[in-house]
Amino acid sequence: MTGDSILRNVGAGLASWFGHRAGARVYCTYFDSAYLARGIAMLRSLRRQDPSSRILVLALDRLCARVLRRTFRGDVQVLEADVLHEAVPQLTAVCRHRSLWAYYATQKPALALYAMESRPRPGAVIHIDADTWFFGDPAAMLEELGGASIGLSPHRFPAALQHLKKYGLYNAGWIYWRNDDTGRRCLADWRDDCLAWCEESAEADGRFMNQGYLNSWPERYSGVQAVGHPGANLAPWNVDSHVLAKDGARVTVDGRALVYYHFSGLSRDAEGRWLSHYDFDRQLDFLREWIYRPYIRAVNEESGKLKEAYGIDGMGSVRSVEGWPVAFQFDLGGCAGRSQQRKGADSEK
Repeated sequence: MTGDSILRNVGAGLASWFGHRAGARVYCTYFDSAYLARGIAMLRSLRRQDPSSRILVLALDRLCARVLRRTFRGDVQVLEADVLHEAVPQLTAVCRHRSLWAYYATQKPALALYAMESRPRPGAVIHIDADTWFFGDPAAMLEELGGASIGLSPHRFPAALQHLKKYGLYNAGWIYWRNDDTGRRCLADWRDDCLAWCEESAEADGRFMNQGYLNSWPERYSGVQAVGHPGANLAPWNVDSHVLAKDGARVTVDGRALVYYHFSGLSRDAEGRWLSHYDFDRQLDFLREWIYRPYIRAVNEESGKLKEAYGIDGMGSVRSVEGWPVAFQFDLGGCAGRSQQRKGADSEK
């Protein structure tokens, strides 16, 4: 039996998970138990802002799966890695030859294709990275896609960060596929591309992890739409290009509601200090108060629950930040100061 036929058979079993809401959009994400606090915080924010969607999480170890099932009680559907590997046996083979971070990234398209093949068929599948947090309803950014088969999120690098284009023009932390022939073909091709090569090095031909492949999609497929909403995928690498403000309880970006922020390059050290590995030239006080503070508070709350119930803090990552310069230290009392080392690290966005 081929991997695709196994995928279809196993995917049919998701009908009991997802109920009978044919045409609903499905969000996919993945993380392990070391990242549980941040992953759970993201899932709670997504559920608040898009309550009618379906959510599928690839739990990359058994403790992660157990905690997620107990935390969400069926509201979020949990897929264990061995089930995905049964559907795509090639994943087991590549794990022996890749770093853990690259191996995790290799599974992203396979997970999204797995969700696409579920029954009843979803209308669309969206991948969202676990280091994001939703501040607003994603409806406005999704409306921009119209009838597009594929939605991409440009990095929007400012002039000072154009050198980061070697990691990709688009960010693989959010990708949309309509469940049509083009969306399914794109996902199958991307899965095969990542099985063939997915490494941490930025190659001269544009490849980098699972992300560099996105560069060619506008030419490779019809119906590709880049999201232009300034509040979509706001991130350390593009926030200095936008004007942030408060409109009542909402955070706005260039006058439009912030949808989600991508907290890339943020880590917590052994002393509990939150460190940003990206610098900010503008609006630091606003970022600290209205974007980083609520997120850090939410993640710390989840970490406390995990420590009490399971003896873990859920704050780690398989992606090492050792050697990255520290631009800022954050805590709930404010910013502990600017480091003399600036501009973050050349890293996957």
